[in-house]
This record gives sequence, structure tokens and C-alpha cells, in this order.
Amino acid sequence: MGIFKRNGGVDPDGLDWCILQNGWISLYWRTTILDDDLKWFEKENYVIVQFNCRTWDSDKIMHSQFKEKFDFPDYYGKNLDALRDCLSDLNIIRRGLVVVFRHLDNIEKQTAHAILDIMADNARLQMLFGNRIITLAQVDDPDYEMDPVGQTSVIWNGSEWLDSRRVEE
Repeated sequence: MGIFKRNGGVDPDGLDWCILQNGWISLYWRTTILDDDLKWFEKENYVIVQFNCRTWDSDKIMHSQFKEKFDFPDYYGKNLDALRDCLSDLNIIRRGLVVVFRHLDNIEKQTAHAILDIMADNARLQMLFGNRIITLAQVDDPDYEMDPVGQTSVIWNGSEWLDSRRVEE
């Protein structure tokens, strides 16, 4: 799946290409832009798994949702090391997997960074097998910044890349 082909030709203009050429993770502030992009991914036959980080009042809840939504085995250890291990065993179907974290800035930044780093590492690993994992992280703070993950910068999506696009109208 590694090559970007649509309609019989190479297509470097798709949203997946735009995100993956800069890393594996894209930040969003406006939910309307995120929702529009998710419609594109759905139309392109990606599996979409969404998390609402506002519900993560504890690590127990967070890991319970990871286990449920990723269909992890019963031996899932409910910690970040286990998340890394179990994600590496995911069976990526269809065109690829899009993982969405809504309200990511609701959790501690250190935890958010660790999760995104795990997602980036697994996206890179899966790409070796021709599989795609793309992570979309929506935050409520238009000035949110994240240190690089997987040795790659975490940047804003194409529609909100400019700071001026992330202000209340």
C-alpha cells in the first residue's frame, strides 16, 4: 500500500500524501476542518478510530478505551509500553488507519507527547510493510505546540498552518 495510486496513476495530491510527506501526525484546532478531512478519509476507504480525550479522567479509562477501540487482546498490559507493543501487531485493513484524538490538550502534555510518539513510531513501522497509520490530533488551544515525535515535527494541518488561520472570527 505504500505507493500513492488512485485511478490508475500516482496521486501525490491526496490528503493522506499531504500529511505523510511531513510526518505521521497533523494538528487541528477547528473541528469543522477536522470533520471535513475525516469525510475525505472515509471516502478514500480508511478505517477511522476516534478518541475523546475529555473522557480520560484516569489512565485506566484511557487504556480501557485503547483496548476496546483497537480490539487489543486480553493480555494488553494497560500501560504505554503495552500500547506500543500492541499497536505494532495491528492488522491494518483497507487503505489504512486514521486515529483521531479530540481535545488532546485536555490530558497532561507529557502523556499526550508519549502517545503521539508511540503513534509516530508505529506509523513508521507499519509503512515498512506498506501500511498507513495517520494520526489527527485536535486541540482546543490555537497556540498549542508539541515537541517532535518520532524525530518528526508535529505541525498544523494545511488549512490552519498559518497562525492567522487559528484565530476566532
